[in-house]
Amino acid sequence: MQPDERRLERLDRLERVIRTQSLLDETDLDLGRFTQRVVDELRELTHANAAVVELVEGDELVYHAASGRAAAHLGLRLPRTASLSGLCLSSGAVQSCVDARVDPRVDPALCRRLGARSVLCTPLLRTGVPIGVLKVYYEQVQAFDDEDVEVLCLLAGALASALGRQMALEARAVTEARLRASEERLRTMLEFAHDAVVSVDEAGRVTQWNRAAERLFGWAPIEAMGTPVAELIVPPALRADFARVLASFVAAERLEDAHQRVAVPAVDRGGRALAVEVSLTATRVDGRWELTAFGHDVSERKRLEGQLREMALSDGLTGLANRRAFMESLEKAVARAVRLERPMALLFIDLDRFKAINDDFGHHVGDLALQAFASRLERCVRRGDVVARLGGDEFTVLAEGVDAIEHAQAIERKIHEAMRPPLEQHGLRLRASIGISLYRAPADASQFLREADHAMYEAKRRRAAASDETLARIEAMFD
Repeated sequence: MQPDERRLERLDRLERVIRTQSLLDETDLDLGRFTQRVVDELRELTHANAAVVELVEGDELVYHAASGRAAAHLGLRLPRTASLSGLCLSSGAVQSCVDARVDPRVDPALCRRLGARSVLCTPLLRTGVPIGVLKVYYEQVQAFDDEDVEVLCLLAGALASALGRQMALEARAVTEARLRASEERLRTMLEFAHDAVVSVDEAGRVTQWNRAAERLFGWAPIEAMGTPVAELIVPPALRADFARVLASFVAAERLEDAHQRVAVPAVDRGGRALAVEVSLTATRVDGRWELTAFGHDVSERKRLEGQLREMALSDGLTGLANRRAFMESLEKAVARAVRLERPMALLFIDLDRFKAINDDFGHHVGDLALQAFASRLERCVRRGDVVARLGGDEFTVLAEGVDAIEHAQAIERKIHEAMRPPLEQHGLRLRASIGISLYRAPADASQFLREADHAMYEAKRRRAAASDETLARIEAMFD
């Protein structure tokens, strides 16, 4: 598989993992259907023949959800000891079997029934306590790689977190009807929930702060109780907004839409920025509103989402903005130009003789030429200018605020000057044809780009004509 194809496949898998994590976070399914969704998606993501969730029940592990070839064995009970799953639980780490026929840790009879040769599993941990195993099987030996392990662990983390939240929410829903009689019991259950549980009164002061909240935010319950929650976990820049949201809750007669899931920025005790997804509920306590948030850290998921977006909007070879990112920037710039009458210039740049470089020196040198061209191009523009590779040997520079052709031509001269030094090792000299277009309303982004493109081809034509004329004069000298 080519590097670009492998990169695209990895990107697709990460996108599907994030999409699955989001589905898990948002689902209201019962536990049976809930876990079934996980094993179905996991089997597809790892190309496995079977995927199962085994939950601990005493000294046994029970197939709580199964997909593929394992679907017929739903409810199967296996001894927890003397098995790969048991080792996975006791070690708290990923375990793999590359060939079930020679690995003494696996159940050979079960593997034969599933037609499995490779096995991969990871523990499901809730507040550090193993509650089960997420496992995949495949019919060939050595079937799983590091990317499969990554997918398995990401889904296992999401599943364990979601199971803990589901259990906590279900427990709260069951006991809320008997709140006064069982308040102490409910608080005990929430104290050991996997998610951080934080309750505040109408003044925003903390009335409940469980152990998971302490682990997430760093404040001990004795420090948090009675303290305005904004001082503990709300970023300073957002505290005014938080106060307005809290006031709107307090002023409401009914809070029918109070239960919602939202991702919010937060800070821990040391000031470290966090992305926390919370489920909010509102209840009446002694005639006054009490707000409770069930939260978990989604910083890693947000980081992955940002990484995916960056990969989707950047050129993999040069690191510049790609065509999609450039067109988004160009459309926004055109909207500003129309609304604010703000001038701008667009330079369309074509790397000359690029095909010859590939043909004469190979594509590796061609790639080096494109990277060097992009690096030099970035050094020629101002902070805020958008530099992009549209594809192949075509580049663009969008310079807002440029209102005269002379200013754009100054950028053009800097680009030509930057290309004069030859490439190290290969001695190649880079040359470019550059077309310039100044924006004129009401042209849209596509028309503006076409105008710059046409100007580039005109510049290339003039250069070719000048070269032909020079060659003719030289030939005439020898006639």
